[in-house]
Parts: sequence; C-alpha cells; structure tokens
Amino acid sequence: MIFEKENAVNLFKETLRQAHPSRLIPSILRIDSKQGLITIMNQKVKIPLSRPIYMIGSGKASVEMAEAVSSVLKERLTKGVIITSKNPNKQIERVEILTGSHPLPDKKSVEATERLIDFATSIPEGALVFNLISGGTSSLLCKPAKGITIDDIQSLYKLLLNSGATIDEINLVRKSVSEVKAGRLLNCFQQNELIDLIISDVPDDNIEDIGSGPTISQKFSFREVSSVLEKRKLWNRIPDSVKTHLSEKRDLEPFKSKNIPNHHSYTILSSSKVAELAKGIIENSGFNVYMDSQPWSGSINEFEKHILSKAKTYMEDQTKPTALIFYGECSVKVTGDGLGGRNQELALRMIKSLDQFDRNVVFLSAGTDGIDGPTDAAGAVIDQISFSKASEKEIDTNDYLKRNDSYHFFEKLGGHIKTGPTGNNVMDLQFLFIP
Repeated sequence: MIFEKENAVNLFKETLRQAHPSRLIPSILRIDSKQGLITIMNQKVKIPLSRPIYMIGSGKASVEMAEAVSSVLKERLTKGVIITSKNPNKQIERVEILTGSHPLPDKKSVEATERLIDFATSIPEGALVFNLISGGTSSLLCKPAKGITIDDIQSLYKLLLNSGATIDEINLVRKSVSEVKAGRLLNCFQQNELIDLIISDVPDDNIEDIGSGPTISQKFSFREVSSVLEKRKLWNRIPDSVKTHLSEKRDLEPFKSKNIPNHHSYTILSSSKVAELAKGIIENSGFNVYMDSQPWSGSINEFEKHILSKAKTYMEDQTKPTALIFYGECSVKVTGDGLGGRNQELALRMIKSLDQFDRNVVFLSAGTDGIDGPTDAAGAVIDQISFSKASEKEIDTNDYLKRNDSYHFFEKLGGHIKTGPTGNNVMDLQFLFIP
C-alpha cells in the first residue's frame, strides 16, 4: 500500500469533519413544538409554547455549538450570550457573541464573563436555559476570586501549564481562585431549568473538570490545592495574592457548591467518541485498526514509550496494513524558551524513534481544536525518514528538543498540520500508520 504523510492528514481532517458540532447536535437535539417537547439524547423535556428558552455558553466550540442549537430551536430561542476565543466574523440571530483569551485569560475574558453573569441573572424565573460548555472555558469564563488580579491569574495559569501538572491538577487550582468555576455559576439559575450540553476535553470525561465545571456542583479542599502546588514545586513561585488567598482558606472546611433542582447534564462528545469515529474512517481506508482502550493522561515521556511499544508489537504481527489510534492529552514540562505545543513536541520526539525502522511508518499528532499551544498549527506529521531529512538540512533535532522549540523545527523541515480553529475541542489524536 502506498501511504504518505498527506494521506494521514486527510484522514485526520475527515475525522474533524464528521465530529463537528454542526453535524452532531442536530442528531441528538430535536424540538416538537406541537407536543411541547424537546428531546435530548432520547430524553424528553416539557417545553410549552409559553415557556421562554435562553442560551449561554463558553469555550472554543461555543460558536459552532450555539449555531447548531439555534438551527434546531429557531424562533423558540429568546436570546443567548456566549464567549469564544476569537471573533468568528459571523452572527447568530438572537445570540450575542463575546470574545475572551485562551490559553491565558485576560481582561477581555473577565469583561465577557461579567456580561454573561449579568445576562444570566436577568433570565426570567421558570425559563429553560441551555448551557453550552467546551474546552477553553477555564480561560474564557474567568472571574478571579476577591483580592486576586487578572495579571496574577495569568501568571498562575502560565506556571501551571508549563509545570507538567495533569489536567485535573491544573483545574483543581483554577477552581480554587475563581468566582465562577466549580459550580459557582449555578447561583444564577436557582429559579430556572438548566440543560448542560458538554463537549469533553478531559481524559476521564469527568464533568466536574470540563471547563472547570462552572455549573457542576462539587467539593474540594484548599489544602489539596496547596499540596498540588507544592508537589509541582510552584508554591514559592505563585503570585503573593494567590498564596495569601490559599493560605487563608487552607484550614477552613472544604468548598462545596450546591446543585439546583432542575438540572440536566449531557456529555455529547468526547475523545473516545471521536477516536471511534476515526477508527471507522481509517478502517474504510483499508487498515486493520488498533485503538487504545482509554485516553492518555500522563507525561509525554511515558506516552512516547507507550506508542513505540504498541508500534513494535503490531509490526511483528502485521499481516496487512495496520493503523494505531491514541487519544487524550499528555503533559509536558517546559524548560526551554522555544515555541510549540504538546502535539508538535511529541512528533519531534518521535522523529528520532521512527528513524530506527527500515520500513514505511507515518505518525501524526494533532489537536482537535486546530490549535497546539500558542501557535497557528494543530500539530505535525512525520515518517521514518524525517530524521535523516532534518540531518541533510543541517537541522539539529536535539537542539530543538532541548529548547522545546518544535514549532520552528517543523517550520524549517515541513510537516506542520494547519487546519485553523476547528470550532471543536476533544483533546488530541495520534495516528501511527504501518502500511
């Protein structure tokens, strides 16, 4: 079988197309105005004509989700407010689109959050409210705890993202310094019926952690937060305002948010569901497909070892073209001053490993949101001769690895995957093809 890097990228893009909210939401959300019913994933909610419907949302997929929900509800939607990461240069009837910043929140994030809270508190009693949550919400929906500035929140987030901490550890810390995360936003909807439609971007699909769970009641200990910061050697590096805030609360009773009576949460898309979609697409292209049984959550070093171990096993037993699918998010401890993201970093690390194979092997790692770190690339694609090509061009792979400068490495070598923002966010996908 002739299979090139471009073929791998096309299969990734087809997976994105089939997983897009514009295709997904109309298949799981329906309204029957005559019977006064809304059906969500085969569950029915009564919605008489006299009952108004509102919408809020935040995350990198919020525009596409809002567009899809609006196309189903049509004139039944009264009004909505959503927060996204970039101006979409489009309008959705009856929906106000606000912008914040990602992956680090800024003043725009805070201002947009204040506007969303004002809107939420103005929704009349008894209304039905759709809440659209997707990855990026932790940064876009941001209201710092009292006494903490947005500049200090930015510093804290940056330390966390570069520390090698797991996503659940990062979100635990984020929740501890917020006025809206960890179920605190529920206070706006005490007299409403709330329906969460959630696209998961966390490995275990725990809705408490998706977007830091702004409308999910939960409990956590501030002592546990301090332990995470100490474990990651960040306690002495965090801003003084954060340290003071956490120190004052460390010995208090654990934080606990309270749910509201009429509240339903639906996880409509996750990394495992997207991986299953990819499996079907790749099988239809003529491959035997192995798919990891669960999303990866852990260090990039261990992830690389895991991928290579599986690759070697399947190479030994291969009888026809084989593809391996991995998914989730790995953590990277950044020590250099280069530019990149975890997908480009993983592809750069794999370059040296693939060089050992004397047969055609193609590896792709990319983010489903189309954004890998603070770059314009979704990820990168390589093959077993990428290392030798880099050497021929006198590109020092080890130097770029040392500086965590994967973006500029692939800029010189080639291999970037650039989709632009996809309007979705279900973590990362890795494909390894053995044609």
